[in-house]
Amino acid sequence: MKFCDDTVMAYDASRRILGPGEALTFDDAYRLAHLPLAAPGHPEIIAGKDGTDYRYGRYDTPRHSLVVPIDAEALGRAGEFQAFESELRSFSFSDKIAWQLGRERAGKLHATIVGGLSEPDIARCVEAAAAALAPQGALSLRIGGPFLGRINTGRIYLPVYPCCHDGKDIFGLVQQACGARLSRFYVVGTYHLAAALTVAETADLAGLVQRWQRVVLAELPVTSLAMMATNDDLALSGRVVATIPMGGG
Repeated sequence: MKFCDDTVMAYDASRRILGPGEALTFDDAYRLAHLPLAAPGHPEIIAGKDGTDYRYGRYDTPRHSLVVPIDAEALGRAGEFQAFESELRSFSFSDKIAWQLGRERAGKLHATIVGGLSEPDIARCVEAAAAALAPQGALSLRIGGPFLGRINTGRIYLPVYPCCHDGKDIFGLVQQACGARLSRFYVVGTYHLAAALTVAETADLAGLVQRWQRVVLAELPVTSLAMMATNDDLALSGRVVATIPMGGG
């Protein structure tokens, strides 16, 4: 089985590089959608914003996305992932990670393939994705080392590298079937900071990312895709409304 790599995926073009003397702080997107859930009561929280229905990180109208579920237990058993997380925990800034939040999200861990689906699009997308996957048979993905993006600057992601079919990203085939934009970008929001970092802590994080970003942390089977509804961007309220098994099974 062949997997996409960084020559195919869009991660390198989207990475945030932490420079010398920089201190990692939270952008408005993180302060609005994630900080209220990672650190309730934090003084930098944006409680709500005009033009959005956010209120302390949650919203009344559910969002729907087609996602690939990530088995947190299987990920946690992978040797390279264990080594990475052990090093992550060794730094003083690890005390600023909302570890309990991660435990609460373990059963909801996922990477989004098609986001922002309206109610009328849900059934059509499920049907189209199932048709695209039906002939593919067994699929797997790889979980890469840490990724920091330019948006949601309090999150540490793990990027997904899907397997290839005839040289094409298999999740890209699903996006095409659903009429969505080809993203080449599927990340798992795994760690969430509850406090900004100092210059020294940011340097430690930058070094960690540099050492691990090209490492495959785990290789996991893809058993299904799921249509997920949620009333918060961390999927604490996430629920599966449809499941698409691999190979049309």
